[in-house]
Amino acid sequence: MVELDLANLDDVDALAQMLKLTFSNDDWQPMIRIADRLYEIALNKYLLFEKEEYTFLSSRPLIYYLGYSQLCKGIALQKLRRYEEARMCISKYEDLSCFKGQAEKDKYIIEDFQKYAVGNSFTLDLLEGKESQLPGYITYLKHNNNEIFAGMITVFEAALKNNFNIDWVLNELQDDLIVLQESSNIARVRYYTEYLYLYSLYEYKRENYYFAVQKNLEALAVCSTLGDNRAFKKMVALFECFRHYASEEQEQSFKMQLKTILEAMLEDEKDISLRLIYSGNYQ
Repeated sequence: MVELDLANLDDVDALAQMLKLTFSNDDWQPMIRIADRLYEIALNKYLLFEKEEYTFLSSRPLIYYLGYSQLCKGIALQKLRRYEEARMCISKYEDLSCFKGQAEKDKYIIEDFQKYAVGNSFTLDLLEGKESQLPGYITYLKHNNNEIFAGMITVFEAALKNNFNIDWVLNELQDDLIVLQESSNIARVRYYTEYLYLYSLYEYKRENYYFAVQKNLEALAVCSTLGDNRAFKKMVALFECFRHYASEEQEQSFKMQLKTILEAMLEDEKDISLRLIYSGNYQ
């Protein structure tokens, strides 16, 4: 990400949008700096607001920016494996009711961040190898269905890192995962391809090779449908690394997926078909 002069930027909505961009690009260090700036600006505005010296105007209530900045910083620190620092961020948004003067209609924001604090505390516990926390986390996910794919990424990462057996988790959440996969909202689930990718790695590690390749191919198809080129490259690389485990049928499925994508690209960009190229006819 291009280096920015954050000292001259005090638009909380712009900073919040920048955090979303850095998250989507996995830019963890810039994400921390932007989060710190957002928290600094939001806290200063709160102190002025508390003294009745400032009227806060933005698209969201002030406590949202205070919580969101620390939520994002905590995620970035988690990705950098700085777990204790990430826990300090959680402590700053787990109870935003300490900030006074909030409208009754905005209390849902406090409740939302309390929920995120619980889930992210479970996440850190699992990444640190505390397998005993897994049942509690699964209960949490079942009560927060919209977080299941993101939660399963955490579960797979913890399993791969700490050698957890999570077959019982996959069985426990099977119905919920099927419903989410079949929903019309699946195209908006950013975590779905990463979930399939880690699922494939988990099955490779457990030597369930046929099923691992199937998940790899499923992820490849989803990447193509969603137009996620970054994830698509990762899925192709994964298949190539484990190609020797693929059956002949799976090899053909892989080739057909790539051929279909190439055909579409040629027709969109150059109005050329593979059929014309294969024919060897030049006009």
